[in-house]
Amino acid sequence: MLVVIVTDNGFAAEAIRRSFRGASGVQVAGYVDGRHPVGAAVAEAAPDVVIVDEMTWSANAVARISEVRRAVPAAKVVVLAAAPDAPWLGEAVRAGADAAIAKTVQPTTLGLLVREIWAGNVHHAFGGRRAAADPNAGHSNLTPRELEILRLVASGSSNGLIARQLWVTEQTVKFHLSNVYRKLGVANRTEAGAYAHMNGLAALGSPAADGREDHSLPRAA
Repeated sequence: MLVVIVTDNGFAAEAIRRSFRGASGVQVAGYVDGRHPVGAAVAEAAPDVVIVDEMTWSANAVARISEVRRAVPAAKVVVLAAAPDAPWLGEAVRAGADAAIAKTVQPTTLGLLVREIWAGNVHHAFGGRRAAADPNAGHSNLTPRELEILRLVASGSSNGLIARQLWVTEQTVKFHLSNVYRKLGVANRTEAGAYAHMNGLAALGSPAADGREDHSLPRAA
């Protein structure tokens, strides 16, 4: 799976790129400066997935999504947004975005989420390119305990660790998880964790952006 990042900040690009380290089968080609039209550069890279950062101005992100959709119609377009329920995400859907991931996602989880979206294995917030799904349709039915367990699953905790943290048995954790899967309409903990991240239910995390390497793709003149 080949990934291209679109952002207006080199530090953000490096943080996103680092998040894909350790994700098997994923190669990051580089990033394109989202302050300018990106269609030609993205088309030349021919990626499977394009990550579009919210950037300084969400209007720029929407414009870049539209360009990417025209340039590589077969690619998955994934938006990184500060708030998973931001009003501008509706425009992102209409422009051609396939899914959105909250920027609070754990760095080590981003590669997994993107790979699952690319493979079509994740129920994401948008459900389709032209109509956004109700973000409260599934998790509003979760009990406080189920929501707590969902957040721990999204953070990468095993059933054993969750059981120790909550002072319950692993069988109790499994029972609650089966209810979570049913209510969210997901098949496993990977999809449940992805749902939590994409709907702003996961524990907060802050990706490190400590590198200065230049992995930008050439911008078309």
